[in-house]
Order: sequence, then C-alpha cells, then structure tokens
Amino acid sequence: MVDTNQDSSQKEERVKKKKQSPRAVAKTKDEKSEPALKKAPVKKEAKPVKTQSSAKAVAGKGQTLAKLKKFLKGAWSELKKVHWPNRQQLVSFTGVVLVAVGIVTVMIFLVDSLLSELLKFVIPE
Repeated sequence: MVDTNQDSSQKEERVKKKKQSPRAVAKTKDEKSEPALKKAPVKKEAKPVKTQSSAKAVAGKGQTLAKLKKFLKGAWSELKKVHWPNRQQLVSFTGVVLVAVGIVTVMIFLVDSLLSELLKFVIPE
C-alpha cells in the first residue's frame, strides 16, 4: 500500500525545486556536487587607438582655453561671495593661531621630555 502522505510531500518538494533558482537548487543538493551555474569568463573588448588629426588638435586647444576661461570666471565669482575679514579681525585671528601653536608646542615638548626621562630610566646607558 502506498502512503499518500509521502507522495504529497514528494510532490511539494518537486514544486518547490521548480520555483527555486538553479543556484538555490544546487545549494540543496549534496555537498559533493558542483554548483549548477558557473559564470562565463567576461571578455574585455580592446579599445581602438585614438588618433587626432591636426585640425582636431587645434580645435581641442581652443576648447581647452574656453574651459579654462569658464573655470576662472566661476572661481572669481565664488571669491566675490567670500566674506573677507578686515585688518583688525585678521590681526586678532592671527594672534589666536600663534598662541594656539605656542601652547601645542609647549605640550609636545613636555611630553617628549617626560618620555625621554622614562626611557633613560628603563634603558640605562
């Protein structure tokens, strides 16, 4: 006598396998079998060598100059938008930077001196 429960479960497995992608089916197979799909090697196409005639080269130079001119105009318009500090602010900001550099210099000197003394203590001459 055939067990109908077993037949229906086998049918369900077949339906599931049909719905699954080939890679998923390959994963459900035994570990010994190879994957169902392998990627084909991609061939790179060789790019044609570009040669420019003298007419194109001259047109390219004119285009380059136009691009440079456009860039410089854009840069100049951005510089006009900048809020530049006045002389008093410039002197003040410069002083702040010099004081900060002095403080960092002293801190680095102290740490370096401390580490040098510790190293002399650990490794006697």
